[in-house]
Amino acid sequence: MAEFLRQLKELGEEFLETLRHKTKLSTIFDVYTEKVIPSFVSEKELKEYYEKRMEEVNNFIDKL
Repeated sequence: MAEFLRQLKELGEEFLETLRHKTKLSTIFDVYTEKVIPSFVSEKELKEYYEKRMEEVNNFIDKL
């Protein structure tokens, strides 16, 4: 029983570490997309790009 509890504790610690790491990556990505990309790409170009990509995704889904 003690071994099971130890393994459960380790699993929980690993899960929290993974969650923290993913949160940091998400935060870095958010900063990049909100601050860095707009500094060298106009909002209009960015909007056009994402509209085109969404259309491609929708077409791909329709073909499935």
